[in-house]
Amino acid sequence: MKHDQTAINHTSNQRTAKKTAGLIAAVISSLLLVNVSTAADRQDTSANARARYEYEKSICNNGQSNQARETCLREAGAAKQQAQLGTLTTASEDQLQRNRELRCNALPPADREYCLQRMRGEGTQSGSAQSGGISRELVVPVKPGQ
Repeated sequence: MKHDQTAINHTSNQRTAKKTAGLIAAVISSLLLVNVSTAADRQDTSANARARYEYEKSICNNGQSNQARETCLREAGAAKQQAQLGTLTTASEDQLQRNRELRCNALPPADREYCLQRMRGEGTQSGSAQSGGISRELVVPVKPGQ
């Protein structure tokens, strides 16, 4: 009887060891797949960052930027570094609109609403950041004596 119990314990231990080995192999395989996938993502990100940097660098060198050449190159290099680290982000249209509207907070209350209307696209707009600035104009009729 003692012999039978030893055989049962031995068989049970073998099954447990096989399950544990299988589990360890599955975990190791998963980690390897994650590492390979992460490395491939990093290579894609790095390649995209390099391509974007080369494009921005050509803009700097051709004088097509609205910045001094040295500043433009420094900014392009910083953007490349952030892109490679995965920390470079592009603001959504909602965030850009919030930023435009936040600029109006510095104005006196009487002018703030007109500013908000311009930032929402009312009125006319001319120029560009590339050319040195955007001019937004809103014509508001005012009754005499106001």
